[in-house]
Formats: sequence, structure tokens, C-alpha cells
Amino acid sequence: MIYPDLPNESLPAALKAIAQKRKISNLLLLFLDFYISEEQFCEVRNNDFANCNLPETISDLRHYGYDIEMPANADEYRSQIFPAIMEMHAKAGYYGVQVPVGSIPFDKNGLLTPEAITLIKQQISIIASAGLNISAVGGSWDPDWTQCIKPQGQAAQLMGSKFLYGPFSTPFLLFPKGASSGQASTEWLEQQHLDFQKLFKQEIGPYLKSLGITMSEEPLQRFERMPARLKECTKLALSEGMDEFSIMIDTCHEFADGQGPEAYRHHVKQLAEANKLSGAHISAVHRGKIYESWFNQQFFNDFFGPLFEHGFDGEIAIETFDATDPVVEVAKINRKKFAHPLGVLINQLNYTCNMLADIH
Repeated sequence: MIYPDLPNESLPAALKAIAQKRKISNLLLLFLDFYISEEQFCEVRNNDFANCNLPETISDLRHYGYDIEMPANADEYRSQIFPAIMEMHAKAGYYGVQVPVGSIPFDKNGLLTPEAITLIKQQISIIASAGLNISAVGGSWDPDWTQCIKPQGQAAQLMGSKFLYGPFSTPFLLFPKGASSGQASTEWLEQQHLDFQKLFKQEIGPYLKSLGITMSEEPLQRFERMPARLKECTKLALSEGMDEFSIMIDTCHEFADGQGPEAYRHHVKQLAEANKLSGAHISAVHRGKIYESWFNQQFFNDFFGPLFEHGFDGEIAIETFDATDPVVEVAKINRKKFAHPLGVLINQLNYTCNMLADIH
């Protein structure tokens, strides 16, 4: 299969049907954050968009017939460019989009500001107008859950998202302090999960329940946080007091730090029987283009076969990182910006639907 840099804007009807049936969404990590402040936009612009793919996005949109110019400010980006990006997702055949909500403004009590609520409603309107489904992905983390999970849960509720996706029990870039051996790291993780379970049972869970939101934990791998694998996260999900806690499984992390197909199938069965499977991610280990990765048909069979066998019908989000802030600074991902971000999102969907076509 050849994947041109700028493919046709839509998939064949048969592949579109797969995208809708399997609820394939795009996690919006390729594009400028919808919630970017005017001050942040000025910084990006004054840096000549060096770590931002906005010029490339504008170029792609023009290629596909949109008569648009570079936005002068954040409001113009939200009102003119973002709607076109959403329209392109719908034309390509995506079921929906997953929106990072870590940068949404909130007050000292963890309550969304009036400005944040206005922006969320604007974004909901744009995405709904494109005919896409929307869900929320937790972003930033703070040791005080009211300063991260609390406002992100509110955002998910406003968006009509049943789940708040993201790593929470051992957050992004959280590593053990003073653990110089494997045994010490294992003990640290066990204590981390015990502490999280207690906090979740007493505070976080009841709060999420009041919002009608379920937290969806993503096992991550060693270079992103202390590796809480599917094994450890399954144990946490099945423990007492975790009713509003579920699991989202990622191809990248299972490929890099998973225990292999047999253990994977066992954990999937455990989660499915407990109704704890809420989503899946497709992301290449190198965080680039999935259609240029190691993920062949056999891997897709081994990863998605057990999910579908157990009746999984949650969202499948394609996750692709680009060389944009804050990913470059936070995750230290150093790669050339995608020359054609819209072409990438279309090709990702094409590849994914082809891989999923014959898996039941």
C-alpha cells in the first residue's frame, strides 16, 4: 500500500464504514491547542512558528480547497482554522476526535473559569457542526487531584464525554524517588497504587460519579513514567472501590513493555468480564507515522483480536505526536515537523481501517 503525502481527502466507502463501526477517533496532538491563550499564541508567532505545525496545516488546507490565511491571533485560529481541521476529519471518515483538556483554565478551587466554559462550548459547537463525536483526554498533572483531575472531569462532562482518558494512577513523567533497583521500583509502584486506590475510593471516585464520568487509565511505558503495565493497571482496576475507574490499552505500550500475547489475552479477559475496558489507542513506538511503523497485520490481529472477541465497542483513538509545544519540551521528543499534518491524519485512518478490516 502506498501512502502519498497528500492523499485524497476521503476514504473508500468500505473503509469509512469500518471507521464508523469501530469508532475510530483522532487524538488531537498534531495541531495547535484549541485552548491556547493569546499570550501563548503571540509567543509561537514571534518564534516564527518554529515548534508549531500551523503553517504546514494552513498549506494542507489550501491544497484541499480552503481559502484561508494564517490567523493573526488565537481567536482567529479557533474561529477560522480549527473548524476547517474538524471538517477535514469528517471528510476523511473519522468517527470523532479526542480533545486534550489539560490546558483549560480553572481557579484555585479547581473549578473551570467562565472563559474556559465559553471556550469548551465553542469547541463543542464546532466539532458537532462537523458531525463528529467528541471525548476528553486528561492532560496536565498535579499532586493535588483538584488541580488536574477535577477541572478535567468538568470539561469531560461539558463535552458529553462518558470517559476522561489519560494516565492518572502513575502520571506522565512521574518516576520513583530514591529507587535504585528493580525491587525498590516495584515496591514504589505498589505503594503508589495503594495510595491512589485509597484517594480514589475516598475522594476522586465519588467526585467523578457526581459528574457521571469514568476515569480511563492508560498503562504507559518506561520512558514516559514509572512503567505501570497492563498487568499492574488491571490489578488496580479490579481492586475494591474503583467503580469509576477503567482501562484504555495502547498499541505502543503493549509493544514496548507488554508481557506478550498470552498474558495480554488474559488481562483483556479479566477486564472485559469486569466491564473495565473503555478504550484503545493506536500509536507507533517511535511516535511518528503508524503506516511507517513495525505494526503489521499480525500485530493488529494479536492486539485487537482479543478485544473484539470480548465485545469491545469503545473508541479507538489514533494518537500521533508532532514536533509542537508542549510535546517537544515536556516529552523531549525531537523530530522534524510533519510536512503534511492533514495528509498524515488521512493516511493514519486509511492504514488503520485496512488493518482492522478482517478482524472480528
